[in-house]
Amino acid sequence: MSGHLYLIGCGPGDADLLTLKALKTIQKLDVALIDHLLTQEIIDLIPLQTKVVFVGKEKGHHSSTQEEINTLIAKYALSGLNVGRLKCGDPYIFGRGTEEAIYAAECGIHTEVIPGISSALCGPLSAGIAPTARGYATGMSVVSAHLAGDRVNLEWIPLLNMKHHTTIVLMGLSRAEQITAEALDKGINPALNVAIVSNATTEHQSTIITTLLDLPKAAKNAPKPAIIIFGDVVALESKLPKYIHEIKETAHDIANAG
Repeated sequence: MSGHLYLIGCGPGDADLLTLKALKTIQKLDVALIDHLLTQEIIDLIPLQTKVVFVGKEKGHHSSTQEEINTLIAKYALSGLNVGRLKCGDPYIFGRGTEEAIYAAECGIHTEVIPGISSALCGPLSAGIAPTARGYATGMSVVSAHLAGDRVNLEWIPLLNMKHHTTIVLMGLSRAEQITAEALDKGINPALNVAIVSNATTEHQSTIITTLLDLPKAAKNAPKPAIIIFGDVVALESKLPKYIHEIKETAHDIANAG
């Protein structure tokens, strides 16, 4: 009998931001496929009897290819097990969940996708920045600076010239010099407000406020993972409350509460 695949959005890092459905699903997994970005407090929620397989895709280190991950999904699910692919953020926002869902469908594996909070949305909030706010921004864009094959994506740079618009960049920290050079070449204001938010919603969260011109220097001092926020809304960082990460006794207390 075929098992099930669950593509589980685990949010930005704080276990408190898991949905109830994500938590309930994690508790019934036979196999959990996880990567290096998943925080320890979420990993601690995986039952002890669940087989945990690391399939990290960390830059500069040995990692599983997408093909290898797909093979593992088929291996376990087609043997009748409940397989969870635990993903940071939301499975369909630059998480390659689409590829895994399509592959599973082609293999005849029943798949359920569980949404999660993307760092593109909660990252700004955690730092006291509202991506859309009256008088600051009437729209927002979420882009990735990283393409397959370790290529850089700079096609979104013209968005920085839009008035009353916020641009949120994922996987862009290591591309800061290229982003700045391309933006300045396109005539973007060098004084454009920029924020770098690292480890959003976790106890290690930090924020650097800078400008487009000084972005490369600021990026060198910013921890990973991080998002980059461009726009007038960055000025709200000094006015709005920040997200507070609460220290838990143990993550298992969350799973067993009540």
